Amino acid sequence: MAASGMSFTDKATSALADAQDLAQQYSHTQLQPIHLAVALLDPPPDLSKDQQNQTGHDSHSASSAPLFKQVVERAHGDPQLLTRALNKAMVRLPSQDPPPEHLSMSPAFSKLLRAADQLSKTQKDSYIAIDHLISCLVQDSTVSKALAEANVPNTKLIDNAIQQIRGNKRVDSKTADAEEESENLKKFTIDMTAMAREGKMDPVIGREEEIRRVIRILSRRTKNNPVLIGEPGVGKTTVVEGLAQRIVNADVPANLAACKLLSLDVGALVAGSKYRGEFEERMKGVLKEIEDAKEMIVLFVDEIHLLMGAGSSGEGGMDAANLLKPMLARGQLHCIGATTLSEYRKYIEKDQAFERRFQQVLVKEPSVPETVSILRGLKEKYEVHHGVTILDGAIVSAATLAARYLTQRRLPDSAVDLIDEAAAAVRVTRESQPEALDNMERKLRQLEIEIHALNREKDEASQARLAQAKAEAANVEEDLKPLREMYESEKARGKEIQEAKLRRDQLITKQQEAERMRDLQTASDLKYYAIPDLEERIKQLEKDKAASDLDQLKQAQASGETPLLTDAVGPDQINEIVARWTGIPVTRLRTTEKDKLLQMERHLSELVVGQREAVTSVANAIRLQRSGLANPNQPPSFLFCGPSGTGKTLLTKALAEFLFDDPRAMIRFDMSEYQERHSLSRMIGAPPGYVGHDAG
Repeated sequence: MAASGMSFTDKATSALADAQDLAQQYSHTQLQPIHLAVALLDPPPDLSKDQQNQTGHDSHSASSAPLFKQVVERAHGDPQLLTRALNKAMVRLPSQDPPPEHLSMSPAFSKLLRAADQLSKTQKDSYIAIDHLISCLVQDSTVSKALAEANVPNTKLIDNAIQQIRGNKRVDSKTADAEEESENLKKFTIDMTAMAREGKMDPVIGREEEIRRVIRILSRRTKNNPVLIGEPGVGKTTVVEGLAQRIVNADVPANLAACKLLSLDVGALVAGSKYRGEFEERMKGVLKEIEDAKEMIVLFVDEIHLLMGAGSSGEGGMDAANLLKPMLARGQLHCIGATTLSEYRKYIEKDQAFERRFQQVLVKEPSVPETVSILRGLKEKYEVHHGVTILDGAIVSAATLAARYLTQRRLPDSAVDLIDEAAAAVRVTRESQPEALDNMERKLRQLEIEIHALNREKDEASQARLAQAKAEAANVEEDLKPLREMYESEKARGKEIQEAKLRRDQLITKQQEAERMRDLQTASDLKYYAIPDLEERIKQLEKDKAASDLDQLKQAQASGETPLLTDAVGPDQINEIVARWTGIPVTRLRTTEKDKLLQMERHLSELVVGQREAVTSVANAIRLQRSGLANPNQPPSFLFCGPSGTGKTLLTKALAEFLFDDPRAMIRFDMSEYQERHSLSRMIGAPPGYVGHDAG
């Protein structure tokens, strides 16, 4: 309910609507200032629930009540006593039964709105905000008496508290309420240090050099903004997660020890900015809160090239990158960016003023041995999540096959995806009913249907078949019962191990938090009693499960059947996933590099007939290189000479298929297309002054 001619912020409008709902709920005859006071201090139950579940949303419930409580607390009052006093006074207001159809404003409420409007004009604000309403609300006699009961005898204390929170901010938009600190940061950023503190990040292995380089750049006096450049999937964001974990563990220099690492959500900034200037207002709000923050804040922008043009109307207007430049130049903003090399060249290198404020940190693709180390560090997280056991052979196979066959993707991301999908496949298979059990249950259902049908027949043949079907059903039921019990037992044991491991991870996170908070008693109890006891319990459960699995395997081998359940991810499961992704037969995936190279002549001769000498020369050169006897930085080079139609191109395609399992895995230049001078630009790019020169 807003008076005509007055402009309110969104949250002030919501507060007035809540006050009206309160008055109607209690069947009061008029809308009084005390209704607004209760709505600001203690929103209705449904709004309070939204406040817990939708933190950071632009709703009245998420921030107006905390603002009033924050004001009372800054005035050294007791919000609980104030709530009690206001509710007591509100209950005494006259009510009407049945309640009035149209609720009118009392003279005191109208006076309150006029005073708030006058106050906003005095402060040169464009809208009436929550703090204007609170400042005028405390002048009401009923509210001031309640404040006195809450240990706030003087309303000037409230005015001083509001001034401290608001500072020099102007209410020049509907969303510019004076709110609790860092409202924009809560809306548009994600606290990565908080995630690391809560144990929500995977361990970071093998990126120490890149993390140290980022720390060195952040510690510089000027141009202290690193940008991580690398191919998709090599671990750029993981480097920043490793920095967040180091900050939480105090494994950084003193100048970074107390800082917060926030990840900027560019999509949330742009989303919903319908009118010109709305995006810039949000971005400036984020930067202002970073500048005014008491502790040092490092801003991480993933896919930083999205800032180039973000929020711009396309008519030469400001974009996000131009809003960042002044703070970056003055050293007031510590920013970490991440992008790919191609996008860096295409978008960021064009803006030299933006590029020179960042220091490049190249994140290279890890080697296969480094990927194996990374996977070993992540193994336990995936085991706990999926409730399976990942064998070391599966880790080595995932790294090797991902590097060899998933060439369109980068390590370690491709290898991690292989492990994740293989573990998910084993989990789905384990939680689904085993094939042997399913077949027996289907057979039992068919027999039960047959028995039900034969019960209606009276002839001797049907009665004989009925007796036979009942005997078969009894035998199937007898065989099915122990299998079903074994399946449920194995499933329960696996679930118990998974829950115990999850509980252990939670205890380890609590122990680390207790150590950071210097709660040595709790940390000691967890480290030396609770966690070791739980680990002993997990070992015993795994030992029992291993013994049960061994017995089951022996029984299956004796009967020539497959085991009922398996929860181990091995090389075979990885091979199946790679075969499904690439279409390469599993048998070829199982072939080792050594066996493959020894059979090279035979394989190439099947495709290129009658060129034994050429095939042998090529095979020897490839084997020499792959065995490590040749210069590792000088791959074999071949010049195939001969008349047209003798198999030069065919041998090249056969070699590509042999080495990379795809005849198209080669770059082919037809030099007849480069006879003209101008056609050379196709290979090396357009010269300066021509279209496409600045494409990177």
